[in-house]
Amino acid sequence: MRSDSKSTMATMTGGGFDDAVEAFRRAQAAFVQGDPKPVTELFSRRDDVTLANPLLPPQVGPVAVGKAAAAAAAQIRDGAMRGYDEVSRYSTADLGYVVQIERAQARFGGSEDMALVALRVTLIFRREGDAWKIVHRHADPITTPQPISTLLETN
Repeated sequence: MRSDSKSTMATMTGGGFDDAVEAFRRAQAAFVQGDPKPVTELFSRRDDVTLANPLLPPQVGPVAVGKAAAAAAAQIRDGAMRGYDEVSRYSTADLGYVVQIERAQARFGGSEDMALVALRVTLIFRREGDAWKIVHRHADPITTPQPISTLLETN
């Protein structure tokens, strides 16, 4: 990851797509400490914004996305991002995506133990005026091959 003194918002409004991806990655440092605000500020405020995190069904709209992100961050503390394994990145003048494995360590829930987590993530960004905003994030824990039986619903 790049380290510089630019603020997250300045990077999102003044730079290109690659700067937006890096701004999101920097914002995640606060998220794994339990503070969702730097990440949620990067999401679109339009009605079509979506979040599919590993804890809830997909959420639609800025209010639902903000609540879901805050609920997730409230269960995380003392964390640090360990890195990103980027799978793919593509952008046009107004739309872009990145697929990556995000690796972090933190204390989850009420546990005092530091735990490692890896998430398979897709982020979709859209240019809104002069800023790049996240319009969709999907994250799940699938980072290794899974048997087909893991797809079956159990009641």
